[in-house]
Amino acid sequence: MQYNRGFTLIELMIVIAIIALIVSVGIPQYNDLVANGRLSSKTNELQGLLQIARSEAVTNRVQTLVCGSTDQANCDTNNWEQGVIAFRNRDGNGVATADELIRVIPATTDAITIRGANGSLRYLTDGTMTGVQILRICDNRGVNNSRQVFINTSGQSRTHQGNYDDNDADTVADDGVCP
Repeated sequence: MQYNRGFTLIELMIVIAIIALIVSVGIPQYNDLVANGRLSSKTNELQGLLQIARSEAVTNRVQTLVCGSTDQANCDTNNWEQGVIAFRNRDGNGVATADELIRVIPATTDAITIRGANGSLRYLTDGTMTGVQILRICDNRGVNNSRQVFINTSGQSRTHQGNYDDNDADTVADDGVCP
């Protein structure tokens, strides 16, 4: 008696159908995972920069600025995705020289926007700020998938995911929009 080895056409079609089903469910979830990873990475990078700037202000007893910058020297944009700088503002002119520069975050290339602070964030010599600030990090999925970095008057920062509203009486609008 002779035995045939291999797969029948029916068996092959069933395997292909199962693979197609798994791929159709898995790809959108994988895309969300990658997008969430990009947002979290950018949020952590920004929060790290803010913590370094605050530390520098306290350690060196000098005002420290964090701002959007297209040329890594001037605070010249409110679109922080074009680049962010942190620097010691020793001379008070708001322009970063090479010896004042602490850290640079280059422009994003992955359709992420960073908005919220008009002008610069200023850490005073004791690490405090004059007011509460919120930075919102968004991608093309909108406000419900965004991240926020809240900086309180003591200069400490915390992050939140989604459209967070802390329902407090502060003067900062928590429910920002994504461009």
